[in-house]
Amino acid sequence: MSQEARQSIRQRLHAERGTILKEAGQTCIRFALAYPNTYFVGMSNLGMQTMYRVLNQRPDTVCERVFLPAAEEWGWYAAGRTPLLSLEAQRPLGDFDLLGFSVSYENDYLHLLQMLELAHMPLLAAERDERYPLVLVGGAVTYINPEPLADFVDLMVIGDGEEAIQDYLDLVHDTLGQPRQEHLRLAAQLPGLYVPALHTQSAETTPIAPRKITELAQWPAYSSVLTDDTEFSGTLLVEITRGCPFKCRFCTVGYVYPKFRQLPGKLVLELVEAQQRRDQAAGLQPVGKVGLISSATGDYRDLALVAQGLVDLGVAIGISSLRMDRMPEVLIDCMVRSGVRSCTVAPEAGSERLRQLIRKEMTEDVILAGVDMLLAKGMRDLKLYSMLGLPTETEADLRELVALIFKIWDLMKKYGRARGALGTLTVSVNPFVPKPATPLQWCAMAPAHIVKARLQALRQALRHESHIRLKHENLKHDYLEAILARGDRRLRDFLLETHRQRGDWPRAARRLGFDAEAFVCTELSQQAGLPWDFLASERQMQRLHREHDRALALPIVAAS
Repeated sequence: MSQEARQSIRQRLHAERGTILKEAGQTCIRFALAYPNTYFVGMSNLGMQTMYRVLNQRPDTVCERVFLPAAEEWGWYAAGRTPLLSLEAQRPLGDFDLLGFSVSYENDYLHLLQMLELAHMPLLAAERDERYPLVLVGGAVTYINPEPLADFVDLMVIGDGEEAIQDYLDLVHDTLGQPRQEHLRLAAQLPGLYVPALHTQSAETTPIAPRKITELAQWPAYSSVLTDDTEFSGTLLVEITRGCPFKCRFCTVGYVYPKFRQLPGKLVLELVEAQQRRDQAAGLQPVGKVGLISSATGDYRDLALVAQGLVDLGVAIGISSLRMDRMPEVLIDCMVRSGVRSCTVAPEAGSERLRQLIRKEMTEDVILAGVDMLLAKGMRDLKLYSMLGLPTETEADLRELVALIFKIWDLMKKYGRARGALGTLTVSVNPFVPKPATPLQWCAMAPAHIVKARLQALRQALRHESHIRLKHENLKHDYLEAILARGDRRLRDFLLETHRQRGDWPRAARRLGFDAEAFVCTELSQQAGLPWDFLASERQMQRLHREHDRALALPIVAAS
């Protein structure tokens, strides 16, 4: 690696707050913690941030981070002369005992393969021996469907990783140096550890209960390292709840995670105060923004305490999004007082009928009342999330979405004109992707031509309003997500060919004769076994079938 590249890495480290530097010679286990995306993306991932701290708290372990190179960094590894290096010590990944990937999104599977290749490691687990680190995967995808990665990794942590990784590293400490296959055999006996090579297809896999921590206070998830070079620049992220009390039928969170768990408000404020003290001791400006991470912020029992406490500490408050039927005034007041002027709301579907289908049952009146309160309290800009292509969706549902957007915009114009400045309404729409472990997992994804037609109809309807911005992801990314979400380990060749084609998955599918559209746009039989069934209990399966049948029993004709 060039001197210029090493200098760039050192500058990145120098700009961080909270970097953990340990000497590998003083420890037994060397762990490379990899996020399969760029530093900019990965440093806003709370799972990766938390595991970095948890691993380094062990006296027998040194954990260093590694990321996918950004576009301007690929030249550092040109011609394969330099293997992918860790961030802290610029150490080749081959020098570590374990290479652990924190994977939250299906589309990062290809990045995982890129990183293995850059590390000069065989992509397939069967082709790696004791000369290479063991490859471990944890993160949200293992709760949902880990099977597409089965042939590429040695073992997986299924479920919450904070306690499971402790058990596994205890085993590593005691068995380091043993033959790999014997080590994997022992690892497979630990609760929540899955060794794919010891099974054939998932349908024949012994059921595995995901690991679940019961008390968030024992393992609080929050940012270990702060940096300005990330999406949530200079923001301390704190997970205030895990799981979800709602059971929206398209969303995995309410079904795969255990009961709704909450971090005590007092502890949240203590974490923020501790970060501010560290900043002051280092002669830095105390952290100025805290992001509260939750799938159900409005149902957090200590919300008033935390919101007021954060205002008193002088920090701005950020939240993921709000349900329109859960709009706590105390939170909105505190957000506005802390300087926040934009908010994200997620009705998820434009028509009342479709909101009933996905079990996000809120009326248009409730949505508009929530918007009115946000604007009256001082919010200027709004972001609206909705899906297209939901099961049974019709053009009438799309017209209701357009009508809802304009009703929200009318409210924004009223308040904007009163204060002399119009805000911006960002409408973010993406196609429905049927996700494993949800009641809609058997449903078909809408064909691309239908989604494109609906997007075009939205553009036409909104084209005359310059303050309404329509945003959507690249549809190729959405359909790749759907393929990987419902696949099993037979997708190995598809992933390998897509990797060879530099991410051009439609070309890879053509070369393999794989009908990708039929794969994701065909309804699955409720009687057939699914690749991820081995993660669900009989009771969970019964609930999914029951909720699926209730959803599809609703009338198709949209309300007038």
